[in-house]
Amino acid sequence: MLKFITDIQNENEPDILTKVQHETLLILSIEGQYLGSYEPPEHGWTHEKLTSMAESFPSEWNFCGADALIGDQWVGSTEI
Repeated sequence: MLKFITDIQNENEPDILTKVQHETLLILSIEGQYLGSYEPPEHGWTHEKLTSMAESFPSEWNFCGADALIGDQWVGSTEI
């Protein structure tokens, strides 16, 4: 399953989501092939929204491997 690294566990971790929360979510295979894109929700992406979406992604993505980007910010992968 695609895992997102957008949650902040402690104050030393960077906030990578705030700057890109209103940009398109792009899913690419590990080789860089386009798999899908998703427009942001009205109030922007949150960690909770991203992780709940991951449950509905095609299971084939787990076999080929996939990376997730919001804008140009890497935010997750099946390889975590």
